[in-house]
Amino acid sequence: MGSIGIFGGTFDPVHFGHLITAQSLFEQRNLGKIIFIPCNISPHKTDRYSCDSKHRVEMLRLALEKHPHFEIDDYEIKKGDVSFSLDTIVHLSKIYSDLELIIGYDNLLVFDKWFKPDEILSLAKLVVMKRISDEQTSARNKYFDYAEIVNTPTIEISSTTIRERVKENKPVDFMVPESVEKYIRENGIYR
Repeated sequence: MGSIGIFGGTFDPVHFGHLITAQSLFEQRNLGKIIFIPCNISPHKTDRYSCDSKHRVEMLRLALEKHPHFEIDDYEIKKGDVSFSLDTIVHLSKIYSDLELIIGYDNLLVFDKWFKPDEILSLAKLVVMKRISDEQTSARNKYFDYAEIVNTPTIEISSTTIRERVKENKPVDFMVPESVEKYIRENGIYR
C-alpha cells in the first residue's frame, strides 16, 4: 500500500472541488488511500459557525461511499475542542507508518503559524495543492523547502457559495454530489 493522505477541512459541505482535487492527488501521489478528516473547530476559523458535525460527517459519508480509496476519520470531532493537525497526525501515526499531510497553497504561506509545524513534519510529509489560479508571491517561509508541491485542478466551487445558494433556494446540483444535495434539502441545512 502507498502512503496515506490526510485531507482535513471543515467540509461544510463537501463539494466536487474537494473530490476532484482528492482524486487528482490520489493518482499523482500514488497513495494507498486518502482519509478525510472533518475538523471540530478549525484553529484558523474559531469565529465561524459550522453546521452540526453529524451533518458534515454524513454528507462526507454520502459523497465518498462509492470511492473505496477515500475514507473518513471523525477523530477530531470525537476529540472535541479546537482541531490541531498535530494531534490528528499523532493519532494516525499509531496506525500508519507513512503519512502525507495534504494542505492548500494558501496554508503553506502561513504554515509557520500552525501549531508545532516542525513536529508535524517529523511525522508526515507535507504535500501542497497548487492550482494555476494560486497567485505567484514572493512570500516564503522555511516550510517551502519541505513541501512537495503538486499541481491540482482549479475547481472554482466554494462551500460558502453553496451555503448561500441553498439559503436562497437556488440549485447546487453541479456543485455537490446528488446524494449530498438531497441530504441538505431533506434536513433543512443552511436554511
